[in-house]
Amino acid sequence: MATLRKTKVGKYTYWQIVESKRVDGKPRPVVLMHLGTADQLLYKLREGPVKKTVRSASHGAVWLLFKTAEELGLKDTFYRLFGTQVRDDLLVGQSLLFAAIHRAVRPGSKKSFSWWAKQTTLPEIGRFNPEDLTSQHFWDQMDTVTDEQIEAVEKEITAKMIDRGLISTRLLFYDLTNFFTYIDTENGRSKLAQRGRNKQKRHDLRQFGLAQVVTKEFLIPVLSEVYEGNKTDKTLFIPFITRLRHKLSELNLNLEELTVVFDQGSNTKNNFAELDKHQLPYVASLTPSYHEDLLNIDFSHYRPVIVGGNQLLCYRTKKQIWGKEKTVVIYLSERLRRGQLNGLKKALKKKNEQLQELKQKLNAPRARKKKREDIEAKIKAILKGERGELLIRVFIDEISEGHFDINWEIDPENYRFVTENIFGKKLLVTGRNNWPEEEIIKAYFGQRNIERVFKNFKNPDHHAVHPQFHWTDQKVKVQTFVCLTGLLLTQVIWKKAREAGYNYSIETLLDKLTEVRQAEVVSLTGFKGKPSKEVQLEEMEPELLKLYQVLDK
Repeated sequence: MATLRKTKVGKYTYWQIVESKRVDGKPRPVVLMHLGTADQLLYKLREGPVKKTVRSASHGAVWLLFKTAEELGLKDTFYRLFGTQVRDDLLVGQSLLFAAIHRAVRPGSKKSFSWWAKQTTLPEIGRFNPEDLTSQHFWDQMDTVTDEQIEAVEKEITAKMIDRGLISTRLLFYDLTNFFTYIDTENGRSKLAQRGRNKQKRHDLRQFGLAQVVTKEFLIPVLSEVYEGNKTDKTLFIPFITRLRHKLSELNLNLEELTVVFDQGSNTKNNFAELDKHQLPYVASLTPSYHEDLLNIDFSHYRPVIVGGNQLLCYRTKKQIWGKEKTVVIYLSERLRRGQLNGLKKALKKKNEQLQELKQKLNAPRARKKKREDIEAKIKAILKGERGELLIRVFIDEISEGHFDINWEIDPENYRFVTENIFGKKLLVTGRNNWPEEEIIKAYFGQRNIERVFKNFKNPDHHAVHPQFHWTDQKVKVQTFVCLTGLLLTQVIWKKAREAGYNYSIETLLDKLTEVRQAEVVSLTGFKGKPSKEVQLEEMEPELLKLYQVLDK
């Protein structure tokens, strides 16, 4: 039974809770708790231990990204290869790493970095004062970075990831995209920013392009290159693939196991000839409208295959393509067909509206006289794309001299041919003649992965290359490299989460980890005791805590 005991030490009297226990067979009082003096005991009884949270900040995402950079050796590579300039007690590599974490978690301008960093534990993790990291800080650090340094860093990171088993080069997926900029038309210093067909429909702005190769496993980037915005997919393919082969050779990888997967935008006679010349295996798609003989093959010749747990109908043959016999696989996809029908419906509706608008202008009471060839040119512009010229028949009637009317209709035979013979069919060509149809189709399905990578780069909430407010080619390249680094770190964390059984998207995973917060707690536990400060995670949902603990191992 516990009792209170008074004991005197010097001029002070203290109270203890003791309990009688046998020690070596003899009863002895054993102290269970020291209560302190009577004043201290009274204070504790009235006030209790005082705890106060003085700061709470987002911790999970920034910590795991930084920790991943350390584990991959990426932090050491950045600090060592990006030069020795120090600004605000930070090396260039440190500044770039913090910027990459910023782009991954919450993309924003360099001006907003300090405000964002204060909401996180990154300043404590990286040991920097967020007030010092201004726009000027990042500009000065970025100014020192060269193309050669970026290439050396990419090469070393790839080698380290291969050593850790994070990259397999058996299947590599190649694609390109572009990003609009706010670089002024009169700015002649930028060679990257050029006019071109912008994939975000910002044709009014100059743009630059990004070519990239990623792995099948978790979309890890292997090689990337920023290029001029007016270059086409077809002209960039061979130089980029050549650079890829050289990089993989320098890393002592077996090129015989490599297969490049790409879409029809890079299909040309010269590109296929170069691939054949270097005996570089590939899986690529063909433009269906150029191979009507294959589209007209009766469905009775197709056979079922299982790809990714789903049954598809496919047909395999050999055909002369650009003067050389190649293996061709055609497969049917109802999902693809539904998507194409939906897209066609929207396209025809828009063209119908444009033709109706033209008709109203021609029939206006005060319409000026027109030339037939001018009307034909306008109709041609309206019908261009989405098979408009094939599917819509337009009739021009001259009502009186210089005054015309138009009418139109859907060509039923061509509509049936497109929707039944073309839609839903995908034509693949490959140099892997010994692969079964299932493996060829499965390889091409992976091409969707790189589209997801580019989608991440245009996601305003995570990894976005935008906002892009740099005015020189050098800074555009560094900015893009920083975004790629942020995505790389995130992909490795995502891979670890997937292997642990979590099927979150990259965006959802980052959002959840951002909710893991760390608090600084000040405690006062005695009448005359000094305040103590401790750092601890805030309470959170058990499932979120479990996720964080799995990733923080």
